[in-house]
Amino acid sequence: LTRWISKKLFFYIRCLVMRVTIMGSGTMVPSNERNSSGVLVEHENIFSMIDFSSGSIHNLLKKGPTYHDIDRIYFTHNHPDHICDLVPFLFASRYPKDPRIKDLEIIAGPGFKRFFDTLMQAYKSWLIPTTYKVEIIEQDEETKSYDGLVVTSKKMKHIELSRGYRFEFSNGKSVVFSGDTDYCDGMISLGREADLMILECSMPDDMKVQGHMTPSECGKLAQKTNCRKLCLTHFYPVCDHKNVRAKCLAEYSGDLFLAEDLMEFNI
Repeated sequence: LTRWISKKLFFYIRCLVMRVTIMGSGTMVPSNERNSSGVLVEHENIFSMIDFSSGSIHNLLKKGPTYHDIDRIYFTHNHPDHICDLVPFLFASRYPKDPRIKDLEIIAGPGFKRFFDTLMQAYKSWLIPTTYKVEIIEQDEETKSYDGLVVTSKKMKHIELSRGYRFEFSNGKSVVFSGDTDYCDGMISLGREADLMILECSMPDDMKVQGHMTPSECGKLAQKTNCRKLCLTHFYPVCDHKNVRAKCLAEYSGDLFLAEDLMEFNI
């Protein structure tokens, strides 16, 4: 009984604020400090993941939610370093001693349903829900509302499926997520006047890779959007040995954060 009351109290307190937690700040390159991409968004007792890659399902336990509690997953695209914990998440949800019963929504760009159906076929019956339903919602460049959370998506400059998201909360605050992208107008449009922008920063300036951002590019883009806070994430290991902060702040005058796993923002 005490454990049940503690958990209920935990979720009641957490639903009073809009909270964003970095579940993974790195890539698929193995690291003891950084899991690959994933972000948890909490608002009004709704739990959403933006991307869900390696390590996210275990980091969730450190914050409190389990596979029972996630209401929605938003995928920026379907590369392994953004999606691979979906498989263990769905598999765990079938645990016969404690199965998930809450329906799950997955939001992603056009073409994701075909990818998801192929994934289900590859694992045969091992991932298919039996005690709940999964609904795939393909969202292109448009705005939709999910339980009062207004979500706008735009194409990103990475792969055809790539979409960035802007979340607008009932308290007027906004958070923006790029997923993987190069410098592009879609991200500038999403990020305008955002309270927090979470922007990928894969490589240092002297190792630029097409389809990804560098610290100075992140600073220029953030400055153009006039976002209030900027959080850089998706660091390849080489970034930990470069002065990412200085390069970004040479272009950006707002509050800058370099993502770490389990870093929290109250919005």
